[in-house]
Amino acid sequence: MPSSNIVRDIRALIQNKLLPTVSPKWLPQFQFGLEAFCLRPFQSANSNARSVITNTNTAASKTLRLFRNLALAEQLGSVFDALSLVRRGDYVNVDHSDQDGLTALVGARQTGNGRAIPCFVETTYAHHIPNDSDQPRWQRLRTAMIVARKSQSFTGHTIDALQDFADRLGFWPKLVFDRGFGNESLVTHLAAEGCTFYVRLKAGRYIELDGQRISVNGLAKKDSLVALFGLTLRVIQTPESRRHPEPWYILTNDLTSSRTKIARIYYHRFEIEEAFKDVKHLFELKRVQFDKPNSLKILLWFVSIGIALLYMTTKATMHQEHYQNNKKRRSWVRIAYEQFQRELTGYRGLTGLTPPPEVAKG
Repeated sequence: MPSSNIVRDIRALIQNKLLPTVSPKWLPQFQFGLEAFCLRPFQSANSNARSVITNTNTAASKTLRLFRNLALAEQLGSVFDALSLVRRGDYVNVDHSDQDGLTALVGARQTGNGRAIPCFVETTYAHHIPNDSDQPRWQRLRTAMIVARKSQSFTGHTIDALQDFADRLGFWPKLVFDRGFGNESLVTHLAAEGCTFYVRLKAGRYIELDGQRISVNGLAKKDSLVALFGLTLRVIQTPESRRHPEPWYILTNDLTSSRTKIARIYYHRFEIEEAFKDVKHLFELKRVQFDKPNSLKILLWFVSIGIALLYMTTKATMHQEHYQNNKKRRSWVRIAYEQFQRELTGYRGLTGLTPPPEVAKG
């Protein structure tokens, strides 16, 4: 990758784009979150805090206040939007990621470069929590989940989170979903809102065609208009290939794009799954064992902001590095993250950087 200074460029984005959007009341906590959790591998909440604050008690109390801050958690989406990474016409992949008893609903903007950029985060208790475990933590999670479901269903949580995302942006991006999201409540809500969506269906899913009930894998055409939930929608069957011997059946209200384009849009849905792998393994969030959804939400937002900052500071050169060695290809996230860690040496954090003399002279 050509010479650059990712740390300096990220600091400039933080100072010029992010910090001005944070409420002054929460600015110290936001800065602490950036330093402790944004672009650091996760060890534990308190361990990461101690990497920034030497005093053990102070680090623990700051961490506790940060992860309990519901108001800041709600504000982080608007802070992220200051980076202007999601625009009208963009495709946003949506999926759930389980995290040891909690579940994150994440939207991630497609890049076409193998990794999507998380751009909205909402969290809740996992849909299924083991009943056969007597561990106190699982008991607490199970009890809290039952209480939460009395006020809002899992599907209701998904719909509300997506609506909040659109309200935050002021428009609906085009949404791409995996199987499991094609239920009536979600599809009819998105259609009523004028949101363009693409949902993969199971091969045996039944729809209505010419007044007859038929499974999608029984459709004679590979591009058909069908009736479902009282709506006229489209089901396309993607071409079979060596990499994908089984076709995908994609339900959409996009009635104008070509079948080839829709297949390509859905192909890039897998960028969110690769992004989940990076979050869990590169940023080490596989270690997380939180009891509260808000804690996971705040942590994921800081990691998402970090990924977005890496993308913005390296997107001009990532393509060249990503493809220069096909046998040892690394993702752009890993390339940028590793360069960031190399260049971080000699700097004092992200929000109050003081470059070493040789950098200052440059």
